[in-house]
Amino acid sequence: VLFAVLQECEHQRRALLPNQAAARLQEIARAKLAEIHESYTELGGTGAYWQQLEREVMETALPQYIAEAVEQTRLERDNYDLWRQGDPAARALFGLLGLIIGGLIIKAPFIPIFEDTFAFLLTAAGLLYPEVKKAYFDYRHSRRLNRLITHAEKYQKNQRLHYVSEARLREELESVGGPARASMPGLHGNEKPAEAGSQGPPRSKSRG
Repeated sequence: VLFAVLQECEHQRRALLPNQAAARLQEIARAKLAEIHESYTELGGTGAYWQQLEREVMETALPQYIAEAVEQTRLERDNYDLWRQGDPAARALFGLLGLIIGGLIIKAPFIPIFEDTFAFLLTAAGLLYPEVKKAYFDYRHSRRLNRLITHAEKYQKNQRLHYVSEARLREELESVGGPARASMPGLHGNEKPAEAGSQGPPRSKSRG
């Protein structure tokens, strides 16, 4: 459930205004939950478990996601806070700085580096610095989203398996099996289907 909600939010967050992002993301999440709830109800899901899912999404996971999403959107719009937005002039300067730093490191007697190509490696790193920074922040954003989804799945599984009382479990089972029991004719009270089916007219004893 959380994966579907966050996927929908991620699809629309880049088009949101910064001052409206938090409120709009909550609206998007609620709309997606309502859409999922229709399918959940058709499949016979229980209302109590759905309420737990909804609280987990809206009150626990979504506040963490919104803060991360707003910051990621700001970085993308500001071109990841790159100087001059990483244009060719900025790349040339980054490469030149890499060359200078690499040359100083090679000349330093207390740093055991003897390959002159090390300076050119730093030059290449400077030229590619904008891509490296973008890749880092995008990877960090994806990793945080995956962590939210993983934690939510573990919590829901543990909550459902280990912290459900016997009375609550019986209530949920009855709510799922209630329509099927009601549709069976000749079934009264707590009578089991097998017992109801076994009842019939008494057999007449055959005469010897």
